[in-house]
Amino acid sequence: MGQTACEYNYHGSGKQAFYDKSTFETLVLMAPQVVNDDFVGADVVIPAAGSPESGTKWVKKIVGAAPPTVAKVADGVNGEVLCSLTADSQKQDAALYMNDELMCSIAQGAIAEFVVTLDTLPTLNGLCQIGLYGAWADGGSAYRVGFEIPAGGIVTCESDDAATDTAAATSTTMVAGTQYVLRIDCTDQTDIKFFIDGERVASSTTFANAASAANSKCQPHCGLYKVSGAGLGVLSVDSVKVWQDRS
Repeated sequence: MGQTACEYNYHGSGKQAFYDKSTFETLVLMAPQVVNDDFVGADVVIPAAGSPESGTKWVKKIVGAAPPTVAKVADGVNGEVLCSLTADSQKQDAALYMNDELMCSIAQGAIAEFVVTLDTLPTLNGLCQIGLYGAWADGGSAYRVGFEIPAGGIVTCESDDAATDTAAATSTTMVAGTQYVLRIDCTDQTDIKFFIDGERVASSTTFANAASAANSKCQPHCGLYKVSGAGLGVLSVDSVKVWQDRS
């Protein structure tokens, strides 16, 4: 069992937080606006992008004839969504997001945390994408901050404001079947910080994002993508949380 701890200035965010000392998952962060989804409930089927259903937060973007899949795991303990590519040689996208309802904002100090497992690491040109994205676009939104994991499992951090794309590889190589807590801290938009299992990563790179207030509007995004080829991968999303100020 984990042990709960508290910090009054959580990683320099200026906010009090309660967190698990063993996993470094943030349990409660004192911010006025909160997104918190553990994917628990009877709504196992995720509706298609462009066709959201009343009461649902999420939609799935499916590209590819095989097809790739995005769905909750039936009877999955703790609740989880699987995003899966297939080995068919074709462009594929298996993305979980909020139907381009951009209700979060990095300009308002969004802090996003994703509890994820790569059950199958991406292969060939498969790519795992996790973060805060603007409107969906092929290959990733023009406005985004987040993590990317290509074949081999080395995690890269990225900030893109459609003018400057800053990316830096971390020293973390994901292991298949291992759960990770990925956190993005946009408290300071000129110095966005990334954390894996409670440790700051890519700290020698300054991730300055100059997107305007309008272009800083975003949504959580998790998924797998490939432009072509037989690459595959399976991403398990256990939890998504986003905290931010109201203005």
